[in-house]
Amino acid sequence: MRKLLVAPLVVLVPALAGATEVRRFALDTPRDLAEARGRGVAVYPDGTLRALPPLERRATFDEPLGLALAVAPDGTAFVGTGNPARVWRVGSGGKELVAEPAADQVTALLVDPRGDLYVATASPALLLKVPRGSGAAVEVGRLAEGNLWDLAWFGGGLVAAAGNPGRLLRLAPKGLELAAPIPDRHARCLAVAGPLLLVGTSGKGLIARWDGRGAPGVLADSSFTEIAALAVAPDGTAWAAALTGDPTLGKPPARDAGAGAEAAVTVSATEGAPAGGAADKASGASEILRVFANGAVTTAHRFAKQIAGTLAWDERGVVVGTGLEGELWQLTEGVAAQLDGVDAAQVVRLAAGGEWVLTQGPVTLLRRTGEPRGSLTSPVLDAGQPAAWGEALVRADRAEAGACTIRFRSGAIADPDESWSDWGKALPCAQARPDAPPARYLQWQVALEPPKPATVERVEVAYRQLNLPPEVKSLTIHRPGEIFLKGPPPSDRVVDVQHPELSGIFTTLGDDDNERQAALGKRYWRVGYRTVSWKVEDPNGDPLAFTVEIQPAGATAWWPVRTDLDSTNLAIDTQALADGVYRFRLTASDEPANPGAPATTTALSPHLTVDNAPPRITLTRAGDVWRVAVEDELSPLAAVEWNRDADRWHAVAPADGLLDGRRESFEIPAAAGRHVLAVRVADEQHNRATVAVEEGP
Repeated sequence: MRKLLVAPLVVLVPALAGATEVRRFALDTPRDLAEARGRGVAVYPDGTLRALPPLERRATFDEPLGLALAVAPDGTAFVGTGNPARVWRVGSGGKELVAEPAADQVTALLVDPRGDLYVATASPALLLKVPRGSGAAVEVGRLAEGNLWDLAWFGGGLVAAAGNPGRLLRLAPKGLELAAPIPDRHARCLAVAGPLLLVGTSGKGLIARWDGRGAPGVLADSSFTEIAALAVAPDGTAWAAALTGDPTLGKPPARDAGAGAEAAVTVSATEGAPAGGAADKASGASEILRVFANGAVTTAHRFAKQIAGTLAWDERGVVVGTGLEGELWQLTEGVAAQLDGVDAAQVVRLAAGGEWVLTQGPVTLLRRTGEPRGSLTSPVLDAGQPAAWGEALVRADRAEAGACTIRFRSGAIADPDESWSDWGKALPCAQARPDAPPARYLQWQVALEPPKPATVERVEVAYRQLNLPPEVKSLTIHRPGEIFLKGPPPSDRVVDVQHPELSGIFTTLGDDDNERQAALGKRYWRVGYRTVSWKVEDPNGDPLAFTVEIQPAGATAWWPVRTDLDSTNLAIDTQALADGVYRFRLTASDEPANPGAPATTTALSPHLTVDNAPPRITLTRAGDVWRVAVEDELSPLAAVEWNRDADRWHAVAPADGLLDGRRESFEIPAAAGRHVLAVRVADEQHNRATVAVEEGP
């Protein structure tokens, strides 16, 4: 199955608040329709869709290479082939052989203002003239080295592009003469832009301009190695097709014994590096460059897979012919959409604004003729989450049955494959409602049929995401006493320290945890409080409301703490609870965006200890030391300090060397004389206890 690029640009029209509101894919500009796939339907600059006459076969050719195409003002087409080189005239009566140059292939054809036909060849490089009417071909020029690649009528005479070496040649009375050298291996293609001749080269991939005197000036150095084609709009803007290749001679393709058919060979584009060993200078298969009249050059579009080898200009924009599968693309307002497909490996030449199409693999001449008809498949439309589809509104001048129909399909992945649903029934555009199953991605396909195919101005499809429950990414219990405020506490007695004191008053911290502080607020400390915070995401982007509950260990009931919270953290005064082990339960609901039918998710926190009781301290004199025993019912000890006669506090290490338990023993040296010895202890919940004894003789 042919893969579709996912590059939709849609207008989302809000109807209600919240992400599970009814939204609409609204496509009515060329940018909205980027990467759409058409079969005979064009996207116009105003965003309308209009059917074109279908491409009908006018002639087929036995030669393996079809390389040149020219159309005379009277509608007569000329085709140049290769292996062997032949020139054919195609008219209303069929095809007629015009000439058989003594060369490997015909590379370019040109009908001059008088109606005479010029023929350029490669291997050897010949220039032939076929007089208007039924005259025989006459050689008017020959090169001793290199080949001829393109022809243009410029400055009142014929100019030829040649290589290797790259150069421009003029047709003079005595034959071809040098007009100007080109700073590349090949002058590859030509296009007339008012008083200037644009030249695309191969080897370096340059775009040059020449005013007929001196050396050409370089406008751009493409990131690709070959400029394969040029086209000029009426306002003087030019378009160039750049690819990686080299105009070395096409070789006769090997015959596939199994299929009994000949493989396609292109004369210009190869998938490898050009001759001479230069590596590919760019990612992607090819690109289209825009050359402004002031000389500025920009990249208009880059093809990831298609090889753009030929260009034409019509009222919609630039038409691009590509391989490795034969396709026609259009760039309208700088946005690419597929215009048509052909049953061939490559589109090699376009003429008359894309009305005439020459393909290769097999070599076939096509022309748009007959009553307009065709279809266009939209880009893949992404609802962001699985969605149900609502009403489709197709604005068309003739939306009645027959003139315009639409059908739909949907899938779970961005690239349509066998997992997608089948196309639904074709419905009249005036009565369209998608019958595709709920999914994340949607496509529609409009068909425009004769005798009076509709002009489609806009296609809208309503959708509403299926409501999915919130996802709890984290639920965190912060350290005892840690709280978060958006601003400083209402106190003038704030101490700016790195770590909290054990006094129970507010203290500030440094900016060592910017990410968390940015989400929760500034960090402070307050004894007796525990903070629970959470991170919850809603797949639909809905606003959420939260409920926090708490449960003692061993109990079955949950006690409500807060409901209908819109914040993502809550500091709780645990002094309202009896000492023990608890856990929180968080419930997240998208009720604000889905009244009456919310989706909810619950999550349990780790267990936490509520401990509001101070440690117990016992002091016993034993000779020259005081033995201190400290015990806490629920929390490990955090600090033990002593002082004598209120001089200063001294930390003391436990007997086992590690302060990590709920029961620890210490020794403090005794002192002679009368003194007051004080010991203070704090547990990890910041509960404090202090005792004092009198030392005496």
